[in-house]
Amino acid sequence: MTEHAVYTIGSPAWWSGIAIFVAYAAVVIGAARWLKGEGLRTFERVWGIALAALLLVKHVYLHQSGLWSVQENLEMHLCGFSRILSIVLLVSGARWAFYPLFFWGIIGGFHSLLTPELTGGDTPFMYAEYYIVHGGIIIIPLYFIWVRGYMVGKWTWAKVLGINLLLMVPVGIVNRLLDANYMFLCQRPMVDNPLVIGEWPYYLIAFVVAGALHYFVLTLLFWKRIKAQA
Repeated sequence: MTEHAVYTIGSPAWWSGIAIFVAYAAVVIGAARWLKGEGLRTFERVWGIALAALLLVKHVYLHQSGLWSVQENLEMHLCGFSRILSIVLLVSGARWAFYPLFFWGIIGGFHSLLTPELTGGDTPFMYAEYYIVHGGIIIIPLYFIWVRGYMVGKWTWAKVLGINLLLMVPVGIVNRLLDANYMFLCQRPMVDNPLVIGEWPYYLIAFVVAGALHYFVLTLLFWKRIKAQA
């Protein structure tokens, strides 16, 4: 398996990653401010196609480098699912893709930037790819809120939490068949994060409880906008 790279908060590599995220957000803010109508829609489609191309290049790069494996590189973490949803949302504008992305992307991306763990290895390409992808899954749902007026409902947080629990079954089966650890169902992540509590299976219980609290708090943060669109 590929050796994972973990960066501590405040390290030079951590700050460089945050700088990539800020630059990415600045480009999107600039495009949203200056482009209108069909020009903005074209920007979204090109953005989505570029992310799809990056996904393809990532897998080709890992394969050519001899680092690709079914145990590590299937897009079966929540951030991987968020990546696919981001592409679908940008290219098609499909609202169904927005709802889980709002929770998985903003919360998962936040923790991925706060305590990064690069499962694809510590190379310049995988470093940049990590921050582009995990920064993007935060930026994209926020873009669709503030630019396109999308919003979740009052109980979307509970429905998405239910999807999380349901996903654990097929992902757990895949982990068993492939000797993998997607969604960290079989082994705790390596990062030093206060939400990773205990060993298996206790940290999974903490994940579910923390996920529910995060989803609920995120809903409260947007409560006025949710009520206005009800």
